[in-house]
Amino acid sequence: MPLLFEVGLDAVFRPVVVVSASEATQLERVVRRDGLSEDAVRARISAQLPLDEKKRRADFVLENDGSLTDLAAQIDRLLQKLHAG
Repeated sequence: MPLLFEVGLDAVFRPVVVVSASEATQLERVVRRDGLSEDAVRARISAQLPLDEKKRRADFVLENDGSLTDLAAQIDRLLQKLHAG
């Protein structure tokens, strides 16, 4: 949910999981996927709550600078942790 923190719904939905990627990775992926210019992507990113703040407020952070396989493995570990706890 893109505006979870901005509209205060992080108090309602728990746990909060933030999927994080470096700005370089975000730029590359959005330019490739949506065909936007790097300047347009940077403007979009700067209009959002800073990623460091989202990560600070999250219950869990998944790092998504790698492959889909890497992300899937992180998701599996998180689900195991949530089901165990």
